[in-house]
Amino acid sequence: VNAALDFIGRFTVAVPKALAAPHSVDWRSMPRLIQDIGADGLAVTSAANLLIGLIIGFLGVSQLGRFGAISYVPELVVVAQLRELGPLVTAIVVAGRSGAGLASEIATMKVSEEIDALRSLGFDPVRWLVLPRCLALAIAVPILAWIGDALALVGGLVATTGLTDMTVRAYVTATLDAITPGHFLTGLSKTPFLAVAIGMIACGQGLATRGGAAAVGARTTTAVVMAIFGVIVISALFTFVYAV
Repeated sequence: VNAALDFIGRFTVAVPKALAAPHSVDWRSMPRLIQDIGADGLAVTSAANLLIGLIIGFLGVSQLGRFGAISYVPELVVVAQLRELGPLVTAIVVAGRSGAGLASEIATMKVSEEIDALRSLGFDPVRWLVLPRCLALAIAVPILAWIGDALALVGGLVATTGLTDMTVRAYVTATLDAITPGHFLTGLSKTPFLAVAIGMIACGQGLATRGGAAAVGARTTTAVVMAIFGVIVISALFTFVYAV
C-alpha cells in the first residue's frame, strides 16, 4: 500500500512538472504507443465487444420474449453496452494485452539498468516513461470503446433479427431512439480514467521490479491481475455515482 501511494504521489507531482518542462517527456514514443495500444489492439477489442453484443441480444430475446417484449431488446443492448459493458470489456482486454506489454517492457528496462541510466542522465522515469504511456492509453481506449460499442450494436442486431421476426429496419429505428447523449457520455466519460489506471498500475509494477527474468514475469502477471481488478472497481464506482 505504501509503495502504491508513493507511486501515485510521484505520478501526480510529475504531471505539472511535465507541463512546465515538456522536454522531460518522451513525446517521440507517442505514435508508436498509440499504434501498439490502439491500432494493433483494435481486432481483439472489436471481436470481444461484438460477441458481447451477440450475448446481450440472445439473453434479451430469451428473457423478454417470454413477456412479448421483444421490442425492448434494442434498448437493452444500447443501455447495457454503452453505459457499462462497452468501456468495461474494452478496458479489461486492453489491461490484459497492452497492460502486460507495458509492464514487461518497463520491468525489462529496470532489470537491465536502463532506468538507472535515465536517472543518471537527469531524467525522471515517471515523466519520461509513465506519462506518455498513460496519455497514449487515455487517447486510444476511448476510441476502442466507441468502435466496440458500434460493433456490439451490430451483434445485438444479428442476434435479435436472427431469432425473432423483428426486421432490420425496426431494430435500427429502435436502437437510434434508445441512444441518448446520457447513455453515450456516461460510458465514454469513464474510459480515460480506466485507461490511466491501467497505465499507472502496469508502469508502477514495472518500475517496482527487482531481480532478473523471473521477476519480470512475476511483475507482469501481477500488473495484469491488478489492472483488471482496478478497472472493475473503478467502473463499479462510476456506476454507483451515476446511479445516485
